[in-house]
Amino acid sequence: MLICVTSPVLYKHVSAIQQPFLREELVDRVAAMLNYNLQQLCGPKCADLKVQDPQKYGFQPKELVKQITDIYTNLDSPVFLEAVGGDERSYKPDLFSLAIHRLVSANMKSSYEIEVFAQFAAKCAKVYETKQEMDLEFDDAPDEFRDPLMSTLMRNPVRLPSGVVMDKAIIERHLLNSTTDPFNRQHLTPDMLIPETELKLKIEAWVKEKLKK
Repeated sequence: MLICVTSPVLYKHVSAIQQPFLREELVDRVAAMLNYNLQQLCGPKCADLKVQDPQKYGFQPKELVKQITDIYTNLDSPVFLEAVGGDERSYKPDLFSLAIHRLVSANMKSSYEIEVFAQFAAKCAKVYETKQEMDLEFDDAPDEFRDPLMSTLMRNPVRLPSGVVMDKAIIERHLLNSTTDPFNRQHLTPDMLIPETELKLKIEAWVKEKLKK
């Protein structure tokens, strides 16, 4: 769902204070939401996006793109870059290139503002590339270390009420769109996720040993 209502509110709060949105339990969800909405507004299928009675719902695509790109740059920090570039569901470097093209072609921002966003986009792309390289480096990880949905190395494993263990960032991204367990469709919310501390330590030890070689 597009954040027609949320975006102005989020924009206002982020412009005033950033730290609450960079907290561990929230930063991945904020990044995923922004990436998803930018994808809807600037991605390859953005022309398919239709809203009946846009004035009634406050749907102003240009203003939304401007606000979302402002939020990105206002939250620019190492932890936020990791969250944006590590979002496997919606983020791709090309998405930000499309957004920059739209900002320029529609004259939405000043040259300076666009350059600031372009620099942010470049840093996100670097995070993405590093993660891709790391995924290749760890492609022989044991199955118990892999997320069952994405088959990627888990960084912060959590146990669902169904007993399935998933990477926290991946299940929280799923919960942005559906408050259900992806394996049994039972009701699920973030507070129901149980950290798998022992497994996390085993993964970290395996990674550390792997990097020594």
